[in-house]
Parts: sequence; structure tokens; C-alpha cells
Amino acid sequence: MKKILVALVALCFTFGVKAQDNNADTLKQPILSPHHFTMSLGYGFSLSDKHDALFLNYNSDDSHNSKMRHGINYRFDYDYNFDKNLAFGIIFNMYNSFDSYYVGGYEESSASDDRWLFYVGPSFTAHTNMLDEHWSLFAKATVGLMNFRNAQRTISEVTTGSGTTSFIEGSTTYKRYTFGYGLTAGADYYINQYFSIDASISYLGGSVSKVKDASQTYELDDNENLSRLNINVGVKIKL
Repeated sequence: MKKILVALVALCFTFGVKAQDNNADTLKQPILSPHHFTMSLGYGFSLSDKHDALFLNYNSDDSHNSKMRHGINYRFDYDYNFDKNLAFGIIFNMYNSFDSYYVGGYEESSASDDRWLFYVGPSFTAHTNMLDEHWSLFAKATVGLMNFRNAQRTISEVTTGSGTTSFIEGSTTYKRYTFGYGLTAGADYYINQYFSIDASISYLGGSVSKVKDASQTYELDDNENLSRLNINVGVKIKL
């Protein structure tokens, strides 16, 4: 009887230790959810300050050109975790930059550019297990399709024979699809096993050698560089 009691106590102790170990693992490494949805907002910085002569406003005003290098970046990522540390997914990215300026000091006459870059492409992600009970690091690579659109409003100065100066306004929207690619590095801060705060820095590259306005296609003397850096913060939902 004594031997049986000793055996039961030993068995209970073994199960108790194992349960504590499992609970500790659960706290340090939440259950891996296969579906991750990330929505983030951030800042984008264009890596090029040179533009083809077709983009009149960029080349006519240095301050305008400089301001157009800064914009807002919106991003949505979906990842399917097929392995503990690996995932396939898709990225939707949208960037916008806008600026206007007065022409010749006339407040009633202004020029502007409204630039949009849309990107969509599959992605491959590698991420760590949890570090220090709250953090996880990840790296992501993608190739896909980028859509470029720049709506520019131009102003032409006209001087009549009597010396009167007037301005004629016009607008042109240049568009083009091109190949894009990108790399992202970031970190997740776990709130619980379903939610985390996501912060990332990413590079998206691409360029166009021609653009189209309505039915007219223009060959550029210099490729328009669409590459940029983005810094985003958002929320990741795990289901």
C-alpha cells in the first residue's frame, strides 16, 4: 500500500511539472494563428529628385519638387502561415503625395501635382518566435505590379500685344503600369494571441520609361524613378 501511495504522489508530481511547463510555453509562445491581417498607415519618402522634362512643375520650382518627395503611405497585408516561421501572402500598398504653389507670385494662379502609386503583389515572409514574451521580428519580400499616376495642373503665361499678362490653365494626367518589387523589415508587439502592434520599414522599387495621357503615349528621355522608403505603424489581427 505504501508503495502504491508513493507511486501516485510521484505520478501527480510529474503531471504537475508538465502542466506548469506547458502553461509557461503558452505564455511565452501564443498559439500560432494561420491567418494574419495587417492594416497600417505611415510616411513615404521618394528616393529620386530628378524628373523628365514632361513633368513641368517638378522642374520649374525646386521647393515644389522637394515637397513632392514626401507623402502618405497606406498598406494592407495578408499572410497565411503554412509553417511556424514562414508565410505566403499578398500586399496592397498605396502612396500619395500632393503639393501646390503660386506661379509668378499671383495668388489666383497656382500649379500643383497629385501623385499616386498603387502596388499589389504576392509576398513571402519569415518571422521569429516570440522574443522576451512580447516581441517578434519579421522580414518580407515581394514582387508585383505597380500603377503610377501623376495629375499635374500647369499654367501658361500669355502676354498680349498691349502688354497685358494672363494665365491659361490646363491639366494632364500621366499613367503607367510597371513591374515593382520590395523588401520589408519589422517587429510585432503582442497584446494577446489575437492582436499585435506592427511597425515596419519597407522599400518599394520601380520605374517607368514611358507614360500615357488619354490616347497619347510619351517616351521619357530619363526613366521616372518610382522607388521610395516607407515607415508604417498599424494593427495586426490573427485568426
